[in-house]
Amino acid sequence: MKNKKWLSLPFFLVLGILTAVSFCIPLRPDFSDSEKRELSKFPEFSVKALVSGDYFDDITLWFSDTFPGREGWISLSQQTANFHGYSEIAIEGPLTVSDAVPVQTEPVTTEEETNIPAETSAATTPTEEAGWGGVDAANAEIDLGAAIQIGDAGFNQIGFNELQSNRYIETMNRFAKQLEPHGVKVVSAPCPTSVGIMVEEDYLEMLGCAPQDEIIGYLHENMDDSIIKVDTFTNLIGHNDEYVYFRTDHHWTALGAYYAYEALCETLGYEAASLTEDFELWNQGDFKGTLYGKVRWPAKLRIDTLDTYVPKGNITMYAHFKNDRNKAEYPIVSDWSDKNPTGKYSAFLGSDCPMVEIVNEDLPEDAPNCVVVKDSFGNCYVPFLSKTYRNVYAIDYRKFGIMQLSYLCSNYDIDEVIVMPYLIATQSIQGNDIFMKQLR
Repeated sequence: MKNKKWLSLPFFLVLGILTAVSFCIPLRPDFSDSEKRELSKFPEFSVKALVSGDYFDDITLWFSDTFPGREGWISLSQQTANFHGYSEIAIEGPLTVSDAVPVQTEPVTTEEETNIPAETSAATTPTEEAGWGGVDAANAEIDLGAAIQIGDAGFNQIGFNELQSNRYIETMNRFAKQLEPHGVKVVSAPCPTSVGIMVEEDYLEMLGCAPQDEIIGYLHENMDDSIIKVDTFTNLIGHNDEYVYFRTDHHWTALGAYYAYEALCETLGYEAASLTEDFELWNQGDFKGTLYGKVRWPAKLRIDTLDTYVPKGNITMYAHFKNDRNKAEYPIVSDWSDKNPTGKYSAFLGSDCPMVEIVNEDLPEDAPNCVVVKDSFGNCYVPFLSKTYRNVYAIDYRKFGIMQLSYLCSNYDIDEVIVMPYLIATQSIQGNDIFMKQLR
């Protein structure tokens, strides 16, 4: 019996070590790579919180949420759970029900009032201030939907929403009519998402996803004839055996963006810049994106690599970090190779700036100029445009706030406005609410 007491010694030794480690404040993390969030802070003292009991509850939450080595414990928990069964397909979050993509024979209509709201329609005579924002930035994020994991890759669900598609079509048609007096071409080039390019179509219905070529086809078939439509799907699907989408993130890679840029140039009659001759490849190391903290089995994901393509030549970018005319020179692509892998997509265009201007002094002054209306999908796409257009004005429609693109187009000699949201935005309420304010 006496010897058996010593058998418990290793247990109490480990328990004592963990207890000592748990009280080492410098070892406590403040950010979770696996969950993509900041961890709980130690609560500030107040008499009210003390009396209510919230103060000690918050200390308990902080103590458990910032336990030293928590990433390793989470990984160990996931690996242990694998022994209880692991499915090649796992879905986190509710799947939405996709509408069937109709074969359209009549122009689309919605019951929604399509007139511009009074608070935004007053700018019939644009002022310089209004042309550069005029109000607080929208700063809105669009729900990416359920996270789907298939083996070592993550995806977001995208279904077809007929009502939201029709809202987006009407917004684009109205926008094109407003720019028609300025002689500016409107180009529709929505960005497909990875599930539509990398997953076989036979599996899409099971995942609650609609074929993205059909979604894009519906949007384009019902847009005004004056709008130039870019088939962004076909060139990407033709290269889906290459590294065109990340596995831990919802974005395409810079290589995928290049193939979409090729499709744009083919549609507009421009010669696409050479990926090998006109750009310098920077490998920025490991990358963990938005899906890493959302899928069920993040430890199963194959870690991504961030490749960036830097345009060669006498090219300068100016970033508007605020919603105004003030700007600062900034790298088109920053060196983030030594940064945290979770934030490396910010290497493009100074992250999600409200607006950037890129000037290519190597091109003649009469070379075309463009405005790009984009979200974060456009961040690794816009650098390629700098080899085709002398002046590129890239606007993040989520950040820049209500503005008058007609003013920008008429005062900056714009030839084309390229509208390129990621496709999920065209199917969402939030996305269309933002577009209806921006594209006017």
